[in-house]
Amino acid sequence: MILKRYVLKQFLQIYLLTLGALVGMFLVIDCFERIDEFVSRSAPLSYLFFYYVYKVPFIFFFMAPQAVLLATVVTLATLARNNEFTAMKACGIGVTRITLPILSCSIVIAFFVVIINEFVAPVTSEKMNYIYYVKVRGMEEQGQLQRDNIWLRSANGAIWNISFYDPGKSLMRGASLLYYDEEELFMRRRIDAEQVLWNGKQWEFLKGSIRYFGKESLDKTEFFEKEFFPVLETPTDFQKIQKRPEELSLREMYGIIQANETEGLDTHQIWVDLHQKLSYPFVSVVLALIGIPLSIRSSRNGGILFCVAVSLSMGFVFSFLYAMGISLGHGGTFNPILATWGPCFLFVCIGLYLLLTMDSDRLLPI
Repeated sequence: MILKRYVLKQFLQIYLLTLGALVGMFLVIDCFERIDEFVSRSAPLSYLFFYYVYKVPFIFFFMAPQAVLLATVVTLATLARNNEFTAMKACGIGVTRITLPILSCSIVIAFFVVIINEFVAPVTSEKMNYIYYVKVRGMEEQGQLQRDNIWLRSANGAIWNISFYDPGKSLMRGASLLYYDEEELFMRRRIDAEQVLWNGKQWEFLKGSIRYFGKESLDKTEFFEKEFFPVLETPTDFQKIQKRPEELSLREMYGIIQANETEGLDTHQIWVDLHQKLSYPFVSVVLALIGIPLSIRSSRNGGILFCVAVSLSMGFVFSFLYAMGISLGHGGTFNPILATWGPCFLFVCIGLYLLLTMDSDRLLPI
């Protein structure tokens, strides 16, 4: 028990220092890249400050697993350098018992990252993007980056088609609302409006027309300057469509997938994004499993820097394969599960192989 606490304490101290350093480096580099835009647009210093405050959970999501690899390597290399690892083995303590606190902690970190990414990061990422795209760049530029030509099936069966939606103003431009006869499959009514604005209680349709259709032809057309129609959607329903993947929780992503599948829309890419959100935190466990045998093996032939170099090389290979899997998943070459979990499963197998062949230099002469 004392041994477990000692190893765990060493690991956590190094992990927190490593994580802080990685997050800090990311913030500094990103700040140098973006500060010119903040200054050129005369943005207040508070915008820059809060932008990076809100960005911390987003960075934490990506850096937490990488910090596990570094902390694992440095912890075990330090124990080996101080001959503590050798002393533990001489007392009959196996490698599994020595490293179990590190593996257990990596699992806890993975679940903690999942929780942060589900309940904290979506909120802070939305605020971060709002500051950058709306407050700093201005609503027009933000609008250019948002998805246009939105299609959404209403709960009452009507279909929205929106050329442009401004979530900041709850304003639609070039909106159409299509009503179909579900039994005979023809459009019976179409509402078009230049603008549709949310007034706090309902949507105002401005400068548009209502067209009524029979089975074979247009029956009549009515024009209006301002009109109200009974629709069930609120601005929140359209904002969910506009959110970037980092602004969505797993529950929201799954809800969008269900809605899109109901409408017959392709959901392959968002399935990949969902599995990426779910699988990436567990990269912590994968990298710990890789880092343990590599650091022990390489510590025989070099110091801490050599251990770090060997382990980071393997970590880089994993990151490359993981990113390639995501890219192939988005492109439709791989299914979402293979694209996101495949590299993890492969490296878990490699890690287990390295652990089982720890004492066989013939199989892996590091």
